[in-house]
Amino acid sequence: MPKQNKQNIGEVIPNQVFIGCPAKGVRAKYQVVIGKLKTRFPVSFVIVGRDESQDADDLLNVIKSKLGTSSHAVFDATNHNPNVSLEFGYAEAIDIPRSLYLSDHGATKKKGQEGAIISDLAGKWQNRYKQIARLTTLLSALAKNHNYTKKFEKFMARGFKNKGKGEKKRVRSLSLKIIHMLDDKIEVRRDDIVLELQADQSNYKKSEINNMMRRLHKQELIQVLRGRYSTVSIRG
Repeated sequence: MPKQNKQNIGEVIPNQVFIGCPAKGVRAKYQVVIGKLKTRFPVSFVIVGRDESQDADDLLNVIKSKLGTSSHAVFDATNHNPNVSLEFGYAEAIDIPRSLYLSDHGATKKKGQEGAIISDLAGKWQNRYKQIARLTTLLSALAKNHNYTKKFEKFMARGFKNKGKGEKKRVRSLSLKIIHMLDDKIEVRRDDIVLELQADQSNYKKSEINNMMRRLHKQELIQVLRGRYSTVSIRG
């Protein structure tokens, strides 16, 4: 049975990592890095943003839901954003493993507040970065050391050790695409995954896709339910 958090808000999605960061000048950097990491790691980084029709209460409920189902959380305290401090406090209250990031880049520091940080977060261990390359290194290390990634890498090493370099690259890419089709979702119809991947530029065959899903299911990385309306979800 999937792990539940301290306040029993919901089942934890084993590969989900919550990102809490300021929208202005910071979120875009995370989105760039996350896009690159999807091709390397099976970790699902989730950033919650407010749409134009969403009120504050709705946004707070979404944040609480995403935090409550995440296996880890990253909070970026750059520009002393009070929402990030609130999110960090909530994660602390429900006992989610968490990391605190902070940009040292001069352009991100508010005038007259260089080096300052929200008092609630002062004294916490901070992962500091200046350029996007360093942020990439920090998030890559988090993804590499995540328990879901370790389980995935064991699956790849044991299941395809006798394959050639080209085939290893292909099966790894396919397995990551299957997993990331479940990003920020509770479940997806199996047929939808097959159809989308058949249209992929890599020209995956239906049998190839179904075989990979069976193998991922067997290793308890995903769960594939049987039946006419079979669905797929993350497991771990």
